[in-house]
Amino acid sequence: MRLTAFQSDKGDCLLLTNTAGTARILVDGGMPVSYNAHVAAAMGKLQVAKKALDIVYVSHIDQDHIGGVLKMLDDEAAWRVHEFQKKSGNTKSKAPTVPRPPKVKEIWHNGFGELLNTLAKPIEDSLSAMAPVLAGSDLAEIRREALKQSDLVTSIGEAIKVSRRISPNQLNIPLNPRADGKLMMLRKNQKPIKIGGLTITIIGPTDAHLKSLRGEWKTFLQSIDGKKQLKKIRDAARRTEELLGASEFDNLVASLRLQAEMFGDPTEVTTPNLASLTLLVEDDSESLLLTGDARGDQIVDGLKQAGRLNGGTIEVDVLKVPHHGSENNIDSDFVEAVIARDYVFCGNGFSENPNTKVIEMMFRRRRAASQKPFRFSFNSSEAVSANPTHMAKVETLVKNLAKTATGQFTFRFLTKGSSMKIL
Repeated sequence: MRLTAFQSDKGDCLLLTNTAGTARILVDGGMPVSYNAHVAAAMGKLQVAKKALDIVYVSHIDQDHIGGVLKMLDDEAAWRVHEFQKKSGNTKSKAPTVPRPPKVKEIWHNGFGELLNTLAKPIEDSLSAMAPVLAGSDLAEIRREALKQSDLVTSIGEAIKVSRRISPNQLNIPLNPRADGKLMMLRKNQKPIKIGGLTITIIGPTDAHLKSLRGEWKTFLQSIDGKKQLKKIRDAARRTEELLGASEFDNLVASLRLQAEMFGDPTEVTTPNLASLTLLVEDDSESLLLTGDARGDQIVDGLKQAGRLNGGTIEVDVLKVPHHGSENNIDSDFVEAVIARDYVFCGNGFSENPNTKVIEMMFRRRRAASQKPFRFSFNSSEAVSANPTHMAKVETLVKNLAKTATGQFTFRFLTKGSSMKIL
């Protein structure tokens, strides 16, 4: 396997490729601003080389995971609008200034509309009022309004818009085709997914995690009053559909997959984090555990249910450390159960993540659990972070830890450029 970690602001964004270079998976998209600065160019090179993304995997709906994916889809929508306008004889249509993304064959993204049954339509109407639509004068206005509603509405709007973008009336990208369009989750006796020599086992979420999310989601959505903004988004979306050549806006609305993020106390793990889509990816020689923002104990529980713990442990080549190394997601039991060669920390110091207590605990517990060499890799550093003070503390701690474990422990920080190679 080949794995690249991008600068992704406070979020996650990685590109996984099989050894032959014939299959590619984009793992989350980071924040919109970091996608523009550090990911878009790489995606543009894939498009020029006619190399598709076989899967775009969105672990969950937090903006620092889904925001960059939405930006990529917006870029593709802008290019398709331009193509449509040119074919329709509009000689004044200008090509977008952003790199065109590669073709996306399928998206793994848990939408929860089907869990709401008859509640879906009224919730859809009220929540859609909070969602930004395609570029134009209305977009800036609506996003300004959305920002006033805090990160909660931003995540909701972006999650809805991803589902809108990939719907048949816009980009027509298959959603969760490996699960027949249903939720991607851990089910009994399910077979691993094969793609390009990669074997992908779903570790979570479980049905219990999703039911918990659904309960909070319903309560939140039913409390929103969005009639005025609903009219704005309906009018803007109709104009978008006309630009794209789609015939009926109602068909698009019917295909929406709605999401919600319940932001509470920032020191707590939110329910959508617990519903992160967690994957174990393997080929003939290497393994990778992708965790999103899932909690450590639930990852271990999923590994048990999937029959992947041997004597209470699993060894992987790479662990994407859960939730940017937050102290709320990782405990000693998780570190001792999941033993990795390379621990990848995605986060730039926002909310003091990666957490220094977690880093030290992971280092000491990992040394005690196995004598094999290991490495910590960080997709940020004091030199490139918007939160240099915290990242400086992280770097100092890691360097000091390394002095105590010569020969067993190494580390690296992304100090320049847009990405770093992990595998």
